[in-house]
Amino acid sequence: MSHTVLDSVAMAYQPVWNRRRLLAAVRLSVLPTEPASVDAAHLMQVLGDDWPVNAPVLVLALDSPELLQQALRCAPVPNTWLEVPAVLFEHTESMAMLSMATRHGHQLLRRGDLAEVRREFVAPLDARSLLHLSAEDALEALQSRPVEGQPMPPHPTPIRPGQIYRNVCNRGLADHCLDEAGAWGILGWPDDDVLYASRHTPPACDEIVIRLLRQALDKDASIERIERYVRQDPVLVYRLLSRVNSAAYGGRHEIDSLRHAIMMFGFSALDHWLVDQLAGADTDLAMHPVRYGLVMRARLAQHLLDPGAEEELRAEVYTTAIFAQLDRLMHEPLANLIDRLPLNDRVADALVSHGGPYHPLLDIARAQGEPDSIQALAGVCEKHEVSLEQANRALLRMLSTSRDHGLAPEPQAPLRGV
Repeated sequence: MSHTVLDSVAMAYQPVWNRRRLLAAVRLSVLPTEPASVDAAHLMQVLGDDWPVNAPVLVLALDSPELLQQALRCAPVPNTWLEVPAVLFEHTESMAMLSMATRHGHQLLRRGDLAEVRREFVAPLDARSLLHLSAEDALEALQSRPVEGQPMPPHPTPIRPGQIYRNVCNRGLADHCLDEAGAWGILGWPDDDVLYASRHTPPACDEIVIRLLRQALDKDASIERIERYVRQDPVLVYRLLSRVNSAAYGGRHEIDSLRHAIMMFGFSALDHWLVDQLAGADTDLAMHPVRYGLVMRARLAQHLLDPGAEEELRAEVYTTAIFAQLDRLMHEPLANLIDRLPLNDRVADALVSHGGPYHPLLDIARAQGEPDSIQALAGVCEKHEVSLEQANRALLRMLSTSRDHGLAPEPQAPLRGV
């Protein structure tokens, strides 16, 4: 078997969400597991072959000083940024290297703590910054929010416009960064806080998905497009499958696929049912990153299958993966939710018993979505007898084709630094 650079690195991802709560970029952590076998030129070539210009911006976070220095000397990959530690902007020799890289076309993202750069007006080389918020920074930012009845905030916010922020731990801080302070994006999303706030609210379907579905039905779209839209919302998938397996459709029978369920429903009946769902649909934009984060993980599990796998198998794996965290959205134990659907043993085993043929796919997809634990990825892959190359290629295929409901992304402002 030929050896490639993707055999020798572990990759994990984290989304960046913009002010429309849509996917703007993806931070790809790259950890060499066999440093002597990795060279940046090969890595950049692989990414260049697989990364389309209309995909989300790819932020390369190379967890090796040597690999980063090599990458800075390579030809840039379109639509990618190189993440660079802030300390490299502070020394003459490394600044010369960074300056040369920008002249060759690299876009740089300076990574540092907000406290270290607060007195700067513009970052060196006009780079954008990825800034870590401390607990003190977060408290100060929240205390600077406008208060009802007061025309001016009590003091200026520490959040600078046009930058990306990490360690944003609650929704109020995310709203402040994106809506009031003009941040370019948020790395990660405060899922737990958003979901906790909705814990007493009945789970609802995504209004945007419902409207897109109804438009597609009105235009006599293909079954493939209808299915693609339905799959964007885990709650909608669950409700549709529950409806098809209700007494109105002849009671319980094993679900073969989501597409089969849509065909049983019929387009006309589906449209009428969607009208009913629209009445109580979720319009909260803060829920979109939560939902789409689950969609990304489900798509990754699906891509971990052999590219030649049958479509029915791919669809079944997707359904399994999209339900893996359904309990968080529905506020019920997952075992109870799954018990209401006549899913086959392969799906139920993966979700409830954490076994069976689909569990390895879910476990690897979970590990690749946890960049803080990237050191564990090689062990997870070895445990499930999946190569790092297979896992990494699946991740790149998923990320390069990630889209939000088919909507056009927000136009990106030019790099402007702090």
